[in-house]
Amino acid sequence: MSSPPAANDLKRPSSWPRTVAVALLAIALFCLAVWWQRAVLLELVLQQALKHTALSSPSLSGLSFDYEQAKLAEISFGVATPAGDLTVAMQEVATDYDIEKRVLRSVSIGYAALKFIYNPADPSATNTTENALFSLPLDRLSVAKLEIDIETPWGQSSFTGQAEIKRSEADAIDATFQDARQSLHLNIDPGFSAAKLSVDQLPSGNILELEVQQLDRPAKQISLHAGAPELIEWFTSSLLIPQTLRAKTQTYDVSRLSPLLNTTQLSVNAKTADNFASLHAEAALKRNKQSLVSVDLAVTNKQTIDAIGRLDLAASEAFDLIKPWLPAMAASGAVTSGATRGNLQLHKPSNQDPSGTAQLTITDLALTAGAAKVENAKVALSIPDLASRAVDLSAEVPTLGLGKDLIARNLNVKARYLDQELTLNQASLALFGGTIELMPDTIRLEQTPILLTLRLRDVDLSQLLTSLQYPNISGTGKIAGELPLQLSSGTIDVQDGSISGTQPGVLRYVGQADNQNIAFKALRNLVYQNLRAKVNYRPNGDYHLGLRLEGSNPEVLSGHPLAFNLNISGQLPDLLQKGILAGDLERTILEQAIAKPANEDQSPNTP
Repeated sequence: MSSPPAANDLKRPSSWPRTVAVALLAIALFCLAVWWQRAVLLELVLQQALKHTALSSPSLSGLSFDYEQAKLAEISFGVATPAGDLTVAMQEVATDYDIEKRVLRSVSIGYAALKFIYNPADPSATNTTENALFSLPLDRLSVAKLEIDIETPWGQSSFTGQAEIKRSEADAIDATFQDARQSLHLNIDPGFSAAKLSVDQLPSGNILELEVQQLDRPAKQISLHAGAPELIEWFTSSLLIPQTLRAKTQTYDVSRLSPLLNTTQLSVNAKTADNFASLHAEAALKRNKQSLVSVDLAVTNKQTIDAIGRLDLAASEAFDLIKPWLPAMAASGAVTSGATRGNLQLHKPSNQDPSGTAQLTITDLALTAGAAKVENAKVALSIPDLASRAVDLSAEVPTLGLGKDLIARNLNVKARYLDQELTLNQASLALFGGTIELMPDTIRLEQTPILLTLRLRDVDLSQLLTSLQYPNISGTGKIAGELPLQLSSGTIDVQDGSISGTQPGVLRYVGQADNQNIAFKALRNLVYQNLRAKVNYRPNGDYHLGLRLEGSNPEVLSGHPLAFNLNISGQLPDLLQKGILAGDLERTILEQAIAKPANEDQSPNTP
């Protein structure tokens, strides 16, 4: 039996509120579920969204957020840039923001690892767009532990430390990167119009300051100021410097440069009017505001290079610079005075060899090297044409001390060096009252032994014997000769040198000897007409002197002519005295005394 129509009509209105309530409840539960799982859902959405960007292999996890902060446990991705490939991995990322103001306040990262492979396909692709703006889309970014690895053609550059980047109200950016040894502070003006970088050694000490003006314009200015020793130390030790460049710097013995670089400042100023298509730069190394080394450089159309260099150093400082490349004997010397000045003019057109000139002059030079002592010397190096690469060398030494009492005068050297070949034009000095010179020759320096000929002219025998410091031997006369030299690895070898007297003289031996020996009696006062000698000297110090004397002693054999063949051997510096005592005196001492003189009317006392 059906209900009355009036009853059914009364039930319908009461079911709508229930249905709406159920629906609202369901929607509320759905919204609550969505809200409860908002991070998971947003993480999925972000994962999918990132896959449709230019990022490669994007991945994130552990997302959580509320109205003021969002957090990520991990995020990583890669990105290809015109300059190379970059991969980023970050952990414990937290972001503070204001949704109503749509402002991102700060980002803090517990750990971040950046790896960049610098490999531009096209150098022009790395050029910044003119007037491009750069801004930081948040107020603060901090990284508790930051690892950066950059692979470059010059090796790996790396940084491990912490970083903090801040944006001021005027949109200027201050960034600080710090590790255990150094602190880098970078300030960027609004719109990337200017930037300043300072590097400090921890715990204190400035290394360098680099400033760039008008970055947002074609005309730019760059300046660098640094302490020279601090900068070199940083280049040799900082991992920020690519590995290959750092290793090259380490090959130089920086400690040798310390006396020169101490308290010196490096200053570089450069400017360009057309985004580095052309460039003009000035660099100077100064001490107490005085320029020691300066270079003016101009680059036109990225191709043509013009440079002017100047050098103004104390000779002792210049000597310290070149010591690492000098032979051990020369490097052991000491420069006590002198001035070094040099200049360079260079022109290098595109795809052509450079041209220009270079000169280096050392004046008033005083130095000591072992027993040798140089005073008031002048040394000049000149490259008349850089394209030919020939170097002209000249040296003038008024006074050259070779020992305690041995002084040479007027040393003059003129030579030309080209492609491992030394052309010796002049090398002479005044010694023992005569001249000693190396014969002009062309020497291939890569070939050993080096062959040279030493020529003696009008050498005073008295001065020569005096220099040997054997008081028992004296003499007079002049000698000349040639000594073939073989130079190899710092040693000298003389083979079959010849010496002869150029005028008669007297030879006297007054040392202890058997006065009954006719040889020694003759040598007490031997008036010789002919003197000839063969000289041999070995690198180990052994020498052999084959000496022939022809003359007479008025008190021996009635002044009859005598001939002496003296074979003198020994080890320097035991020279003549021991050689005579151990030599062969008897073999031909009576060679002409027994024979009848060729001219009996000739007086035996005639020199």
